[in-house]
Amino acid sequence: MLSRNYLFNIIIFILLASLWGLSFIFLRLASLHFDVISLANGRIFFACIFLLPFFLLSKIPSQIFFLFGLGLLNSALPFTLTSFSAMHLPASYLATINSLVPLITVCVRRAFFGTIPTKKTGFAVLIGTVGVVLVVGLGPLRFSEEIFISCLASIGAAICYSLSGIFVIHFFKNKSLIALSFMSLISAFIILTPINYFTLDELPEFPLEGLYSLAILGVFCTGLAYLLYFQVLKFFGPTASSSVTYSVPMFGTLWGVLFLGEIVTWQIGIGCAVILIASIVIFQGESQA
Repeated sequence: MLSRNYLFNIIIFILLASLWGLSFIFLRLASLHFDVISLANGRIFFACIFLLPFFLLSKIPSQIFFLFGLGLLNSALPFTLTSFSAMHLPASYLATINSLVPLITVCVRRAFFGTIPTKKTGFAVLIGTVGVVLVVGLGPLRFSEEIFISCLASIGAAICYSLSGIFVIHFFKNKSLIALSFMSLISAFIILTPINYFTLDELPEFPLEGLYSLAILGVFCTGLAYLLYFQVLKFFGPTASSSVTYSVPMFGTLWGVLFLGEIVTWQIGIGCAVILIASIVIFQGESQA
């Protein structure tokens, strides 16, 4: 019988997938009003405001240098890459490409730490990747150089998320969730702010629709989601927790249809079903290992 603590973390896992799936909707909406760096930095700014009151009551980690590395890997780089991708790709594509994180995590842990996945996990990761290929390769978009570069940027973001998850487990496993979330984001904000300043030709306008999307993206899909993510990461480990990104396409596609009127083809449906099955298998296999 599953313990209450285990069930509690399963609920957090599902809520996290829902929030991250929703994030791609608001990325698409905010991308209509802001440039790439401003979008990434604005997202971090609202997340930091949300987390600041909680952070002031928590214990501050001492590894400042490593926190800047975490901020770069977990926020600054992937948020910038995803913001660029959101300019050209539908939310369903963004969410689905992001689900490559478990495959990358398994490969990195095997290459650098000698962590050998179970046969069930390895097979499920490959099946999940096939699901991603089905969605990206057979979706409604026509292939072009712009789409190709956007897909590469989105894959780059997935690599960053994978590396940061492993980074947290090895350096910050016993640290405060709130402090870890805030310090990661504020480090990214410090990194991106000067870049944002020098890349702007003039002060941008701040339309209310864009600010609403950016605020929701920052507060709920980033600030709150980071607290949930680090909890899931600490409880289940890097591979099982990274499989949350396999569940994100279902929510990303669902929110895309409901809020943006995006098209869902039968290929995307099959791909999402394959990805969901792979996520369940990885989750069970790694959690029991």
